[in-house]
Order: sequence, then structure tokens, then C-alpha cells
Amino acid sequence: MEAALLEHDFVHRAEAHVANGSLLAVFDPGCEEAVLAEVAAFDALRLPRAHPNAAELHELSLVAEDNRFALEISTIMAWRVLRRLVLPLSLRTAWIIINSFRFVVKGLRCLLLRGLTVEVLDATAIVASLLRGTYDEADVIMLLLDLSEAMEQHVSSRARLALEQGLVAHDNQVIKLVDGQERTVPLSDVVEGDLVCVRSGMVIPVDGVVEHGEGEADEATMTGEERLVHKSPGASAFAGTALVDGDLALRCTMPPGKARIDAIAQMVEQASQVKGVSESRAERLADSLVPGAFIAFLGILAFTRNIEKALAVLMVDYSCAIKISTPIAVMSAMREAASHGIIVKGGRYLEELAAAETVVFDKTGTLTEANPRLVAVVATDGESQNDVLRLAACIEEHYPHSVARAIVEGARDRGLSHEPELHAEVRYVVAHGIAAEVDGMHSVIGSAHFVFEDEGVPMPEGFADMVGEEAPGAGVVYLARGGRLLGALCVSDPVRTDAANVVSQLRSRGVREVVMLTGDGPAAARRVASELGLTSFFAQVLPEDKAAYVERIQASGGTVVMVGDGINDSPALAVADVSVALADASDIAQAVADVSVRDADLQKLVLARDLSERLMRRIAQRYRLIVGFNTTLIALGVANLIPLTTAATLHNLSTVAIATSNTRPLL
Repeated sequence: MEAALLEHDFVHRAEAHVANGSLLAVFDPGCEEAVLAEVAAFDALRLPRAHPNAAELHELSLVAEDNRFALEISTIMAWRVLRRLVLPLSLRTAWIIINSFRFVVKGLRCLLLRGLTVEVLDATAIVASLLRGTYDEADVIMLLLDLSEAMEQHVSSRARLALEQGLVAHDNQVIKLVDGQERTVPLSDVVEGDLVCVRSGMVIPVDGVVEHGEGEADEATMTGEERLVHKSPGASAFAGTALVDGDLALRCTMPPGKARIDAIAQMVEQASQVKGVSESRAERLADSLVPGAFIAFLGILAFTRNIEKALAVLMVDYSCAIKISTPIAVMSAMREAASHGIIVKGGRYLEELAAAETVVFDKTGTLTEANPRLVAVVATDGESQNDVLRLAACIEEHYPHSVARAIVEGARDRGLSHEPELHAEVRYVVAHGIAAEVDGMHSVIGSAHFVFEDEGVPMPEGFADMVGEEAPGAGVVYLARGGRLLGALCVSDPVRTDAANVVSQLRSRGVREVVMLTGDGPAAARRVASELGLTSFFAQVLPEDKAAYVERIQASGGTVVMVGDGINDSPALAVADVSVALADASDIAQAVADVSVRDADLQKLVLARDLSERLMRRIAQRYRLIVGFNTTLIALGVANLIPLTTAATLHNLSTVAIATSNTRPLL
């Protein structure tokens, strides 16, 4: 319905809300009847179809992958049962021989390209079984290999789909000025030099320069700066940031696809591709045993001159158990993490998370809360803090802005009442502040630009230094009445209540360096670092500098976990060994992150560390168990204490038992 309405030029915006069955449309004056007629024409049983959005496509892809995996596993097992029940022995034997060709060809290819690998060992074991006439043994080996490959492909596909969801979310429609008239056009139609309108509450769609209008932009996701940035004619604006209030007309300087946010997205994609090529732990463990197995096979054959004894090394191999049980352990850990609200997009990130010795945090929205709070009130000579705060709250309560809410809540927390109202009239000045008449005197509250430049209120000598000492790094709102400054209200994002405890717990779990990177100013960064006892911090850092810092640590051999929430963090998130995003992170940070937390609880980072460490211990224990048990079987087979078929059967049963034990919860 949204898509159908937006096909009409007179409709600017359309939103269909499933929860309450409502449809919101914004349209040109005088077009109400046309909109109502369009809505009335909808047939509930034959609604127009539109392409699903990225999130819906992503969810559909995950469901499709889960269904594909379930069908593949079911098909493999059903076909094995069916052929054993239906096919005569001769046809079953022929099928096993034909099926073995793909494993033999794969083994030969790996031998030529990569040397001795698990694939070579698997092919050798299959060929040896066929040459001995033990076709059922060859069939079991191929079955286990097919199951292992299906599991590995499933884990890999889910990780890829999790990262495939769009890195940058743009509105599909923008408002463009054409010959002085507003036209709603697709974003793709915007070119350099076009004039684009951005209204309060909208996301800025393109990089550009303000042609006319004024506003306050929230650039925290791009720069890390928590204070709103004033935009006036001549100022630059960036795609992906939000216009909190005001109205702007932007002259596009960088069309879609070439904006700063798109350059960041390109950095992210390149880094993610490089980061995704590492071998899995299961492959490394299994491949490390292959040369030893072949050496043992040749040594036993040379020493005993008995092919049966030598084949015990190949029939009771280590690789099947490792390649099957390890992915199951990893998938089980990922499911357990998901039950705690932690989504891990690949098993190798659990391995890296357990090994990390450096954790890098962004500040704004990660170590600090996204809700601004009043931290200090500074009054000028002759004024009291309570009077300043009472008057400020009285005026600000009429303005639904986060900073205004912080001031009103600050007055409420101090028990300050402003009933009856102290003012006669309130007038909001877009992107500047609020003006009101109080006791017959003109009163203003807002930014330094508004109070001191536009209103011409003089700044008392030394007052700026006093504010800086009282609340370093905080955003400041000034209050004046009758042309005289009454005081300043300092608003800041408070440190998360659990941040200090999380930092301490990470250190107790082997993390040596806890570092903060922020685009905010040095004073605000120093305050947070001191309060949390961080190892070090870096302020006024650009997105590319954050990524460079992470790469420097990696170059020295360190494993880095990066925790961030903004667009400016995404390059660093992409290059880090493990990237973590909380629930309130930006869309691009969520898309890039290797680990996504469904809520804003930093404590989940500690839980993820515990889970990953226990997973690594489990894999190491199972590795030793597999090697020990199968070595015993090989020794018994070589000594002729048990038949080769019995050794192979015990080997397969132990593989199933170990794989099953790996599904138990870790926490």
C-alpha cells in the first residue's frame, strides 16, 4: 500500500502500520479526496505487491537457509536408509563405488594444490576400504563426510547472510526542489548540484552544503560528537546523519554512492572480505594430524609387511571426529549465546573473542548512555542555581527535545516546582533555542550562538572557564533574562552504570588493555577514562584513524575486540578481529558487527567472553579425547587384539558420542 500511494506525485510520505492497522499519508493540499479514493480502491484480498525491504529479505534468507540445511540433512539420511532397504547388494555396491569418485577427485586436487590435507586422508581411507572389499566401511566414511560438509556450509552461509544485510540504509524517496516546486523523487535520481529539502526528524540523504535554512544535526553516529551541530547557510552536512530540528535546503555535493558514508561502507566491505578467509579451528586441528597418519601408515606397512595392520591408521582416522564434533560444538555455543541475546555471526569469532587481550570501546552510546542528563548548573553572581534551573525547566518543558527533557527531569529530581507558570508566552526559534516573556522581561534559553551572538547578551568575564571547570566536556545551554546572563545548564551523556564493573571483569579474564577511542573532545574523553579506570584513551579520532589504531595493534600480534555503535566506528569494527555492537547501535554498526547484542547490556560482553573461553576448553578437551581414544584403537588394531572392522565401528560410535556431548550447554 505504501508503494502504491507513493506512485502518485501528490503523496510525499506513506506508512502502513501492521500493529494497529493504520495508514498514514502526507500529501499536497487539496488532494485528500484523491488519496481517500486510492485507499478505498484497495482490495484486502488482492493488495498490490511491492518488493520486501532489506530486513524482510534478510529474514526470509535466513529461514530459507535453515530450511535448506534441514532438507539436505534429511535427504542424506533418508537416501542412506532407502538404498539399504530397497537396492540389492550389487546395485548398492555399484553406487558406493560411483559415489567415491567425487571424494577421490577432491583428494587428488588437494594433494596437488595444498599437499597433505584431511581431504587426501579421507580419499585414501575410502580407496583402501574399496580395495579391501569393505564397502559398508567406505559408505559410512562418505556419510560422515557429507554430514560434516553440510554442517560447515550451514554455519558459513548463516554468517554470510548475517553480514549481507545492507550496510547503509537510505530512504528510497527524497524531496527535491525543481523550478521552485517540491518533488518527491527516488534517491537514485539525485545528482550533484540538485537542491534537496530536509525537514526536522529526517535523515540527511546526501552529502551537501546548506543553501538556505537553519537546523541542529545529530552527527554522533558519524563523528562521535554527542552535542548537536548547528547548520546554517554554507555549512556542510553528511548523509546518514539526522536533522533533529529545523529545515534545510541542501545543495548536493556528493550524490548517492559517493558520499562519505558510502566511502566508509566500502572500507567496511573490503575489510570484511579480508577478515573472512581464515581457516576454521576444526580444519587446522584435523590437517595438523594428516602427515602423522600417513607416516604411521607407511611405517607400520614397512615394519610389519601387513596391509591390514597398516590400514588401521587410515580406517580409524582422527579427522572425521574432529571435523564433525567441532562444528557441532561451535553451533551449540552459538545457539546458547543466542538464548542469552548474543548473536554470533561465525564460529571463528568465538575463538578470537577467547584469545583477545585488547578491548577497544567507543565512548558515546557505548560506554555512556544515549540519554542526556543534567550534570551541573552554574549561576552568575547574584543568582541561585535553583532559580536558574526552575526558570529553565519552566521554559524548556514546552520543547520535546532530549536536552530539554534532561533539564526538566533535573529540576524534578531536585524537587523544584514551577507552578504556576513563570512566563506569559513561549516562542521556539528553530535551531537556536526558546524565547519567552518572564515578568515582562524578554528571556532566552539556548546555544551560545543564539544567546551571545543573535541576542547580544554579554558573557561575564571568567564565566566560560567556570563552566568548563564545573562540567568538562558537557554540552552547555545558556539562560538569559532582560539582556543579562543568569546561568548555564550543563548536560552530558552519563557513563553506563555497568561500565566500570564490565571493565574490571574483563581485566580479571585476561584482557590486558582496555582502550577508548572517541570523536568527542579531550575533556569529555578524559572524564570517562578516569571514571572507568581505562588503560588509555584517544580523543577527536576520525573513523579511518580508529581503523588504523586497531590495525597497529594487530600488526604487533595482538587480537582486538572492538565495541562500537556508530557509523564512525564501522571501519574499526570491520578490521577488528571481533566486532561487537549493542542493541542501540546504528544500522551500519549492527550490519558490520561479528557479535550483536539484542539489548544495551554491556555485561553481555563478559558473558560472551566466558562462553568463548569455555568453548575453546571444550574443543581442546575433545581434541585430546579423540586423539587418545583413536590412537588406542589403532594400537589395538595393529596388535591384532581387535578386528579392523570392530576398530572402525568403535571409531564411528565414539564420533557420534563426542559430537552429541558437544551439544550440552557451556554456561
